[in-house]
Amino acid sequence: MVDHNRFCADLTTMRIDAWSAFLVMLFALVGLCGLFASYAPSIPLERGVARSALLDRVLAAGEIGALEPFRPALGPLARQVLDGPGPLPERVATARTVVADEQRREASSITYRTRLMLGVITALAAILGTGILALDRKRRA
Repeated sequence: MVDHNRFCADLTTMRIDAWSAFLVMLFALVGLCGLFASYAPSIPLERGVARSALLDRVLAAGEIGALEPFRPALGPLARQVLDGPGPLPERVATARTVVADEQRREASSITYRTRLMLGVITALAAILGTGILALDRKRRA
């Protein structure tokens, strides 16, 4: 049977050396990188939603004279949407397709870079932690 009082006393007097604490910090670093990286994948979706809302406002404005104020906000799509051939609803539909394709491309790129970053940081933290603990073992021997 386990003596709970002795077990708790052992836990409170347990010494954590500096190298072990540093190793814990390396794992915390990886966790924080993952936390910060989790914000990046939503950026393409937010951009796509904002551009789609802008295209809805362009479509609602409808008149040629009322569309000019949208030119700066549309950016590269302005020439296609405002000056392109064909009726405005068709030009807006084409622009929506371009926005959706760009959104997929950006999301794929961000996903790849996020995974690569987390993999590299995890591997580097593991290598550094293993090296530090090996050096500590040699020092103690």
